[in-house]
Formats: sequence, structure tokens, C-alpha cells
Amino acid sequence: MTPTIYRDQVAELAKTDPDRAVEIADKIQDPWFAAQAWSHLTRHAPKPLRFSRKAAKAASLGKDDYQRSAVRAWEIAALAEREYHSHAQAALAEAVELAATIKHQGSRSEALVLLFQAAFKISKNDAAAIAEMIRNTCNSSHWRARRAVGDVSKMLDGAMPVREFFW
Repeated sequence: MTPTIYRDQVAELAKTDPDRAVEIADKIQDPWFAAQAWSHLTRHAPKPLRFSRKAAKAASLGKDDYQRSAVRAWEIAALAEREYHSHAQAALAEAVELAATIKHQGSRSEALVLLFQAAFKISKNDAAAIAEMIRNTCNSSHWRARRAVGDVSKMLDGAMPVREFFW
């Protein structure tokens, strides 16, 4: 089975059979998809903090700072949806700090936009703080940076929908 298939199975099972979902999540070797799977469990299963820690640990094993920071958006969104706002804010701060160090402007922009959208699950004020960071740090001529600045403005104004992380 592929990591995406396992992740999708965890996403479905987390809602109805979290024990089976955990068994499958444990099989995922790819850090990106493992972090997403644990985040689905964070969103649906009892004891969400246990699973958010696993999501964060899986994210920390990503191959680069983009992967290590961006995939935390799923964990942050799940924590916020479960109303663990202080935990979500702490995870957001860690992920944003790491994302800000990404050298490649396009990758930094993409990571920050994902984190911005997850921050919206906490509050519009949290999202606005990330939007300001995007405006200040994604100011190159790279097309992803230009798109990031435009998209966050549209999302803050309600002219563009914010991403949903879970299905």
C-alpha cells in the first residue's frame, strides 16, 4: 500500500474506528503522510493531544524545512477544530518560526500560506498575524510569493475561501 492510501484509510477510520486507524497510521513511513494521518486522528479520536504529538513528531522527520513546517498545518487545524486553541497556537508558532527560515522564496510562501489557512481555524487575528508575515517576507518577484500575498488578502477579505484540511 502507498502512504496516500494508508493516510486516506486513517482519515476514514479515525471517525468510527480509531484503534484500527492507529494500526494503519503506524505503518506509514513517509513523514508527510504520517503527519496528516495522525492529524486526522487528532481531529476525530479521543485524547487528541496524544495524536497531535505524534503528528508533530512525524512532521519533524520531513526531508526539509518546507515539509517539516508546512505539514503541521493539518495538526494545527485539527487542534483548533477540537478547541485546543492554546496548543494550536503553540504548534503554529513553532511551524511559522521554521517556515520563516526556508531559503527558497516559493517554498517559504507555500508553507506560510498553508499555516495561514490553519491559523484561520484558531482565529482571524491569528491568521492576520501570519498574513502580515507573508507580506513582509514573501516580497520577491517569485510567482508563488506574489500569489501568496494576493491570496491571503483575498482570504482575509472573504473574497476567497480558506482551505479545508479534512474530508
